[in-house]
Amino acid sequence: MTNSIKRTPLLVRGLLATSCMVAMAGPVMAQEENGGLSEIVVTAQKRSQSAQDVGITMSVVTGDALVRQNVQEVAEVARAIPNVQINYGLGQNAFNIRGIGVNEFASNLDSPVAMHVDEVYLSKNFMSNLLLFDVDRVEALKGPQGTLFGRNTTGGSMNFYTRKPTDTLSVGGTVNYDSYETIRGEGYLSGPLSDTVSARVSGMYVDQGQGFYKNVTTGRDEGYEKKFALRGQIQWKGADTSLLVSATYGKDHSNLPPYYTPGVFTPESVAAGAPVFCSAYLNGTVTGGNAGCVRGDGHYPGSSNPYISHGNLTHQAHSKGYGVTARLEHDLGWATLTSISSYQYYLRDSAEDSDGDPGASIETYYRNKIGQFTQEVRIASKNNDIWNYVVGAFYEHDKFKNNDYLTIAGGAAPGLYSPFGQKLDAVALFFHNEIKVAPTVSLIAGVRYSSEKLHLTGGTYAGTGVSSGEDQHPTTIIGPLSLASLAENGGRRHDENVSFKMGVQWKPQIDSDFVDNLMIYGNVSTGFRSGAFNAEYASPQSALTSLKPETLTAYEAGFKTELGGRRVQLNGAVFRYDFRDGFINVDSAASPVPITINAANIKTYGVELDTRILVTTGLELTGSAGWLDSSIRSDISAGGQSLKGNRPVNSPKWTASGGVFYTHPITDGLKLDLSLNANYRSSQYMEAVNAPSNLEPGYWVVDGRVGIAEIDSRWTISAWVKNLTKSQYRIYVNDLPAFGWVLNVYGPPRVFGATVGFKM
Repeated sequence: MTNSIKRTPLLVRGLLATSCMVAMAGPVMAQEENGGLSEIVVTAQKRSQSAQDVGITMSVVTGDALVRQNVQEVAEVARAIPNVQINYGLGQNAFNIRGIGVNEFASNLDSPVAMHVDEVYLSKNFMSNLLLFDVDRVEALKGPQGTLFGRNTTGGSMNFYTRKPTDTLSVGGTVNYDSYETIRGEGYLSGPLSDTVSARVSGMYVDQGQGFYKNVTTGRDEGYEKKFALRGQIQWKGADTSLLVSATYGKDHSNLPPYYTPGVFTPESVAAGAPVFCSAYLNGTVTGGNAGCVRGDGHYPGSSNPYISHGNLTHQAHSKGYGVTARLEHDLGWATLTSISSYQYYLRDSAEDSDGDPGASIETYYRNKIGQFTQEVRIASKNNDIWNYVVGAFYEHDKFKNNDYLTIAGGAAPGLYSPFGQKLDAVALFFHNEIKVAPTVSLIAGVRYSSEKLHLTGGTYAGTGVSSGEDQHPTTIIGPLSLASLAENGGRRHDENVSFKMGVQWKPQIDSDFVDNLMIYGNVSTGFRSGAFNAEYASPQSALTSLKPETLTAYEAGFKTELGGRRVQLNGAVFRYDFRDGFINVDSAASPVPITINAANIKTYGVELDTRILVTTGLELTGSAGWLDSSIRSDISAGGQSLKGNRPVNSPKWTASGGVFYTHPITDGLKLDLSLNANYRSSQYMEAVNAPSNLEPGYWVVDGRVGIAEIDSRWTISAWVKNLTKSQYRIYVNDLPAFGWVLNVYGPPRVFGATVGFKM
């Protein structure tokens, strides 16, 4: 694995040696405009607007803000956004917004929180691992967004926008090194090729020499990154037409975080053949060092340190992805025609020790392939004082292939093998418009029609043995356990939906020296997440269920305001969600692994508040807070326990973040850059059963950064720390009492580092 990274193409090495990307070439404070905070321009409504003029609840994190908060991975983005969580497990990044998200590990299921890169929809969570570099901004749109964005935006949409080719020559980048021997480089080269053509090449490279975890069984480190990615863009601009073509390629040969797996039974009961839960598991205090709580085989990890692992098989990734996107824009005079065509491919190939045991007990091999074609065509009005609209069509064709294999006793006993395929054809028509009915009042209305056809083939089989090579599968197939052809409608679904949005925006004209701008808005919108199949390791046949679509109705009202000469921004919102037929992952007596069910009615209430304050030139304060009250209202059960009244997964009642960012000249040519930011999550359940064993206590994550830079930020040198207070917190939990253990994945420990960057 290490050698494969060292054989990185010369193009990547050359790029990183001469230039290493953009934003991290020195944190830039919010630039003052006429003595106030800068305007952040977004495209949340498919046209360029100030974030303060968009009447929806959204959070925007600029590339510079990502730098200031030392965000380097997709899994870290949620730290900067209130009421947003990320569930990271098995190499997948699943966003959760306001209690709407997933805790399913099955790769064939799409998330209710959509992810877009440059307006291209990524249907599978595992497709996001190689995208966070050369980023211009991240827009977190909260609530249903179906009238404008892609598919399955029940919970919201996380939109990543990359930097584009420039008309002047520009080069820059960073290299940083940390206390876990990580070399991380990011770089870009951008500029004109002619009067009408410009190009940009950017890349990132990560080689972590020491893992966050120590495996005492193998004597090796675990939980380290080794990956690289490239993005090339070329843009042609004519008089009325422009064409931007981009291509990406990357590989991920990282070693994923291992499971920390305390046992749940008393040793005496296991020895007697009648397992009984130990008290530490029942009250949620069990650790791997508790000899009074063992797994079903009588073992226990033997360490209370969650960064000590014991598995015989390391969590290894061998993944790669590539994509090509063409964006065509034509000025029609009265409107703009936009076409976005994209093909994305990703192969997820990884292995894990699923029980964290030193022996060959339960190991899992994941192999998922997705080929995705999307096409969007739309016509958008030019910014008009009276009427703005977007009308368009969207098409997606997915071809997904699953080849996961759960082995038992190293393949000596029958395991679960799920070779199935899934094809999707999705078509949508959408219309969104905003009409100014009075000088200070605008009405918003939108509608979307969706038609989705899904076809599942294959199934789950019992098998023994493990083949050699990259694609591990059984050497002997014993027989089928479930088949798509025997599922409901022969493994076919056709879902149709009409979703809508209605809203009002009021911008009162206020004669005040203190209030510069004020907008008050209210919206009612509906969302739709297409149906699916619970196919992963479905056994027996009755476990291969057809899941009908999720639907959501959202009510929200909020305000956005600028105060004190635009030195203060203060935004707030209240909301209520009525969520029906939600997907929930639960234990089942009819299945050896957790299954996804389709019965959740969830009601959610919440409040959010965020602010930016320019205290004085060079000193900015930021803060945000969110309160969430979310509960399952359906009378459903899992493992004999009622879920009614439980909180959904990854739904802490309180979230908060704050930052202090300071820049000050220290000489005529140098300046000092300081930043300190903190993020808080109150206690939250990581499983729908809400047991003490999957209740994660509240925690803070504090990061800091100090640097010296040239006045114009052409170069910078900085030192930084992540997780300053050494918080230990879980980012993934799979409570498996039937197996006799709890699977836990912990967030990274404290990390120190230094960064050198430049830009020209």
